Amino acid sequence: MYEERLTQRIRNLERKESGRDGGDLSYIVNSIINHLQRILNTRQGSVPIADEYGMPDFTNYQGLGMAEQAKDIADIVKNIILKYEPRLGSAQVAFEPDKDDPLSLRFKLQAEIVHVRNEKVSVELETVISSEGKVRVSK
Repeated sequence: MYEERLTQRIRNLERKESGRDGGDLSYIVNSIINHLQRILNTRQGSVPIADEYGMPDFTNYQGLGMAEQAKDIADIVKNIILKYEPRLGSAQVAFEPDKDDPLSLRFKLQAEIVHVRNEKVSVELETVISSEGKVRVSK
C-alpha cells in the first residue's frame, strides 16, 4: 500500500494494472526517485497548497564558501525528503564534490525504505544539482 504515492495508486486502478507486483523493490525505488525529482525540481512558493514544498531559491547563498553552501543545501534536501517523502526514513545527505564538474553540487543520499515487507531496506541514491539549478536523482 505504501509502495506507491496516492496518485500512482489511482492511476494504476484506472489502468487496471492488477498484474503488477506492488512489492517489487525496483518499482518502489523508481517511484521514490521520480517523486524526489519532482519535489526537488519544484521551487518553494510555487505550490499554492504548501508554501514550503520544493527547493528554495539558492541565489541568496552568494558569498558563502562552497563547504558552507553544500552543508546548508544538504540539510535543506534532507529536511525536504523527511517531510515530503514518507517512504524514506533515517535519511542522511552528504556532500561529495565532483572534480570533473565543479559547478554542480553532488550529494549522496542514504536512507531506509519504510513499510516494505516489514523489513529494513537500505537505499543509496545520488542527487546532483546542476549549475542551471536542475536536480537529478539516480541510483
